[in-house]
Amino acid sequence: MVLRKSGLAAAVILACSPAAFAGDLQINGFMNITAGMLSTEDIELDGYDDGVSFDNGSLVGLQLSKQVNDTTSATVQLISRGSQAYETEASWAYITYAASENTDIRVGRLRTPIFYYSDFLEVGYAFNWVRPPSTVYRLDSLSSISGVDFTHRFSAGGMDGSVQAYAGRYGGDLALGDDIYSIELRRAMGLVLNMSAGDFGARVSYHQAGLSIDANPAAAALVAANPTLTGVVPVRALDQLAAAGAQAGEADAFTADEDKSAFYQASVSYDNGSTSAIAEWTALKHDTALLNDDSGYLVSVAQRFSDYTVHLTYTANEDDLKSGNVGVVQGLAEAKENSVILGVRYDYDSGTAFKFDIQQHDEELVNGAEGESGTLYTVGMSLVF
Repeated sequence: MVLRKSGLAAAVILACSPAAFAGDLQINGFMNITAGMLSTEDIELDGYDDGVSFDNGSLVGLQLSKQVNDTTSATVQLISRGSQAYETEASWAYITYAASENTDIRVGRLRTPIFYYSDFLEVGYAFNWVRPPSTVYRLDSLSSISGVDFTHRFSAGGMDGSVQAYAGRYGGDLALGDDIYSIELRRAMGLVLNMSAGDFGARVSYHQAGLSIDANPAAAALVAANPTLTGVVPVRALDQLAAAGAQAGEADAFTADEDKSAFYQASVSYDNGSTSAIAEWTALKHDTALLNDDSGYLVSVAQRFSDYTVHLTYTANEDDLKSGNVGVVQGLAEAKENSVILGVRYDYDSGTAFKFDIQQHDEELVNGAEGESGTLYTVGMSLVF
């Protein structure tokens, strides 16, 4: 099943085996072990190739929570990812102050609430796919932020809801194509509204930050040998601007020095315990032309048959280019893709699920040129304990 968001935390906790306690210290964990391979070398998807890989998507997490007093608690979540050679990092490390029964304030390293499944993005047991479709869930590097957030829960007219506001800062690496860039997000902030009524739910959110990237548009020679910067304008393309008679000032459009970037998200969901569906839309808009604007969406339906769940998903993503000569250059990095995912989940015991997905992926455009198609096969086990 697609677990209902409003009850997701409780569902995951209830599925766990008894947690370990030391006084008021609570310890829970989760693990995803996955394997996958592509049918061809002609496409690139989620770091897989035509050989079997066990690292992408495999991870283990440990969450420790300590109730310090009646109003204050501390939470740390440690994650080791196969894609990062199982190096351990603290994805969460925050203090929670309960200002009232329905209002919490958290300070520290927090999960960035940009997607429907953001709070449980790495707890594979919480969703049907082996891993969420990257055409929509495409900001893995920005999943955590250092700052403060405010959450207030409420009920109105037969509906339950929550509003969350946050502010903070991020500095670190961002993977784009086959390359790693050093980025900084300053004055990051966002607002999230969640609503649910019976079997139905809805979520909308808005996020923005001042984006800085270390890419240098004058360093054409460094990029000329690397044509794989999907979504990042090839620096060598600036020469084509000059050849087209563009004004020299247009080259400044391809820098990112605290330029505003915004992220929009909206989703609706339905879950009656056996039949479920979710539709989610996201969009990225940048003031800088160094990164192409894009939008993505998914529509997924699932049907549960006792311990088995069969699900079908369509997902797509495409770039939105700016006008004029700047857009011409961005076209050299234009991407457009879609996937159909058919999968089955088997909950064979408490807190454990076995999953198998087949994803038919079509790269309609890659770096502005016609792409290829291929199939990704993934299998995984997800546990909570």
